Amino acid sequence: MWRIVVVLCVSVVVVVVAAPPGRRLPYTDTTLRYLMTFGYLPASDLETGNLRTDDQLRDAIRSLQAFGNIPVTGDVDEATEKLMASPRCGVSDERAPDARRKRFAIHTGPRWDHTDLTWSLRTYHTELDHGQVRRELHQALEIWSKHSNLTFREMNSDDADIIIKFHRREHGDGYAFDGRGNILAHAFFPGEDRGGDVHFDDDETWLLEYQHKEDDDGTRLFMVAAHEFGHSLGLAHSSEPTSLMFPWYKTIDYSFDLSEDDQRGIQTLYGIKNRWAKIPTYNPGYGRPPWQPPYRPSARPTTTTTTTTTTTTTHRPYHRHHHHPTTPPHPSKPDTCDTNFDAVSVIRRETFFFKGQYMWRLSEKGGVLEGYPALIVYLWKDLPKNLTRVDAVYERLDKKIVFFIGREMYVFDGNRLEQGYPKTLSVIGLAPEIDHIDAAMVWGYNSKTYFFSGNIYWRFDEEARFIELDYPREITTMWKGMGSHFDAAFQWKDGKTYFFKGKGFWKLNDMRMRAQNDHPIPSAAFWMGCPNYDLEDLPSDLPKKAKGRK
Repeated sequence: MWRIVVVLCVSVVVVVVAAPPGRRLPYTDTTLRYLMTFGYLPASDLETGNLRTDDQLRDAIRSLQAFGNIPVTGDVDEATEKLMASPRCGVSDERAPDARRKRFAIHTGPRWDHTDLTWSLRTYHTELDHGQVRRELHQALEIWSKHSNLTFREMNSDDADIIIKFHRREHGDGYAFDGRGNILAHAFFPGEDRGGDVHFDDDETWLLEYQHKEDDDGTRLFMVAAHEFGHSLGLAHSSEPTSLMFPWYKTIDYSFDLSEDDQRGIQTLYGIKNRWAKIPTYNPGYGRPPWQPPYRPSARPTTTTTTTTTTTTTHRPYHRHHHHPTTPPHPSKPDTCDTNFDAVSVIRRETFFFKGQYMWRLSEKGGVLEGYPALIVYLWKDLPKNLTRVDAVYERLDKKIVFFIGREMYVFDGNRLEQGYPKTLSVIGLAPEIDHIDAAMVWGYNSKTYFFSGNIYWRFDEEARFIELDYPREITTMWKGMGSHFDAAFQWKDGKTYFFKGKGFWKLNDMRMRAQNDHPIPSAAFWMGCPNYDLEDLPSDLPKKAKGRK
């Protein structure tokens, strides 16, 4: 098992050795501990370490300086002191004395013998929202799965491959944390017992995306987690400053992608990601679908019936009647600037809007991509051949994409249908009278999945793949200020929730559980950039207005 030694300075011992004038001596107890902790000197007790020769100590300092990409002097100069004081990972810089390593490094121990890994967060941070912590951990794992054959699934169990915990000081693994600063976290390489586990120092001030705080206010959990997961997967430290596996902390944004060095490292261990798992780019004019889907009006009922007695309340979601008129040779496209939407979802960080047989695709920076609206079946060819509309779409935390169409659900990995699908809604625990889902989303506030139909909603257990107990419930008892019978709902990239009905939308205030705007905002104007509505008086914290169609 890989060992991580933690620095905890109590006293300072001065090592005095003879040296030519001009060289900065003596070496302190702190310096010796640092060099031994991170692999630049062989581990020993301090009394034995004090007997090392000046050449041994200077060689170790030179190796540290080379690995940290600072001037190599062999002296504990100002740049070296600053490097040693910088926050960093608690894992040793493996084989560091050999020389500067300008490429990825793989730990010499075992690697995972399977690629479908599981993870579980087993402790609660006292000051952070638990759902948001899980969300950022998922984002950090996604960085590695994006470029390899690895997949990650969260589970609520101590039997997960990667166990994640927050700890303070001594916490039972022999590698105590040191309080705020210096060592931020440590991880164990793949193996038995604690293999793959990640521990974060609970004394650090951790920052999450939803807090909208400055980098100087603390340490970004996302960046540290992404680095530590690299160790959990079998990667050692790299001396390449642009590498995620560089041991010293640096800030990165949430659109960060792996450097070529990191990509080669993870692909050497687990292979290149199968291309079919990606969402392809649609190029208009290149071929036509092998069939023409039938057309039917997509008008939606807007009423529901609630029958109340003195003891019970029965909720009856409305039933959508499916008619299949004669198929036109070319189904007419909806008007981008004058339409409601059947479903909305963020898929692979791009926003998709669905209406009838068509979809719009918004780039990560905003604006409708060229060639849209386009037929849905151009990207998801395994949807039913008589498709006239999709009822709801959402992307799970494991990045699988779920479509609801009538009484059936389809699950895709990228644009490839998963084996065993479609399945009926009854398989996941919905009552037989439920003939459709209006909206589905992963709520950013707690990372739980919710389904809506008519005036009721359910919470879905993604691990058990089944509806949770004590559901359904009335929408208006939980989600206030928007009514019910939604057309769509989704969590956008800002972590906030948006509900759509008719040609308008509401933004949810997650803390108050109430719509932030009293009246719906025109959807097409805001999201599609249509120039037919004055958006100047809208709430200031709405997402940036779309840049318009490209």
